[in-house]
Amino acid sequence: MLWSLGAAFATVSCAIAGVPSPSADSTDTTSTPTSIRQTDDHGKELPFTTKFPDRWSANNDGTTYEPCTSLTDTELSALGVDPTTVKDVALANHQTARGCIWSYRGRWMGGVSHFTGDKPTFEEEKKDRSWYEKSYDITIDGRLVLVDYWDSSRCITTVEVEHASVSTIVTRLWNPPPESELCNLAIEFTKLTLPKMPPPAP
Repeated sequence: MLWSLGAAFATVSCAIAGVPSPSADSTDTTSTPTSIRQTDDHGKELPFTTKFPDRWSANNDGTTYEPCTSLTDTELSALGVDPTTVKDVALANHQTARGCIWSYRGRWMGGVSHFTGDKPTFEEEKKDRSWYEKSYDITIDGRLVLVDYWDSSRCITTVEVEHASVSTIVTRLWNPPPESELCNLAIEFTKLTLPKMPPPAP
């Protein structure tokens, strides 16, 4: 997968494949957040200020889809997500994953991450699902969605978008619900974002 779960972040913390680039010298004007690109391919502002000059890179340019700007605050709130908790999924410059993490509202410790990356490919994702407790496929609006129940605290959906994959990971670390309920949270998030995603490349 593009990530690994870490306990350091209360909801989801992703350590993403990809080699971080050396940080630019602080005197270099290109390294200041104000001069680093802060908008998606359609000119929409990111919901946070990225400090990474290579947030968009050859590791995640397989799609123009931007997971962080796909849903409005109203749409996120309708899913039980707190829009004000948004964080960058990347922990270093030039990572494979490009996306965001949000916490769910309420007392239980959990959140959702939504991100894209070029590796592994969607076909590779389909073939290598042996470490999950349960895997199955569903179709939403005519598009194949992989659903993978990792364990009692995590469920993932994956969709093919242009030349990349987009994944949604729902995590509930405290008093996790049954598998069907946990995965349904990921599926509902996918249902809302999928119409905004470009189709797979021919």
